[in-house]
Amino acid sequence: MLYVDAHCDGVGGCIFHLTDDDVEEIVAALPHLKSLHLGRACNFNSCCTTVASVLSISIHCLNLMVLETHFNTLTIVDDIKRLLDGGSGRDNTKCKLRRLMVGYLPLEVHGEDVETVVVGFKVIFPCLTDLTDYGGHWHEPRCKLRDTIDVDTAVPVL
Repeated sequence: MLYVDAHCDGVGGCIFHLTDDDVEEIVAALPHLKSLHLGRACNFNSCCTTVASVLSISIHCLNLMVLETHFNTLTIVDDIKRLLDGGSGRDNTKCKLRRLMVGYLPLEVHGEDVETVVVGFKVIFPCLTDLTDYGGHWHEPRCKLRDTIDVDTAVPVL
């Protein structure tokens, strides 16, 4: 288990200072992690970690069971579209994570972007069955993800 506490207070701005490269180094060095907590997402959306960090985690931490991470969602739809269009390591994702905790993300995802986000997360985490959102902003993606689960096997249908 690795726990990095970075809880932004809602007043002074985001205090989470890791970058995508930092997360890549951490997970490459600790591939046997089963639980990874890299801060609690805040409403500032100004941190330097993106979907690329989540992809790195999936590629390196094959046994990961619990993930809560801080990442910037302002460009999540564009980031996931690039992931889906390119060969940026997405075929290497083997992590068996079933539940992703996204915390208090400030960005609401609606309409056609819901499909993009859900497909992207299922590419990153092929076994994903639950998307936990404490703030309620990701209600549509969470429902869409659940709609894609084969109830007999509890495995996402791609």
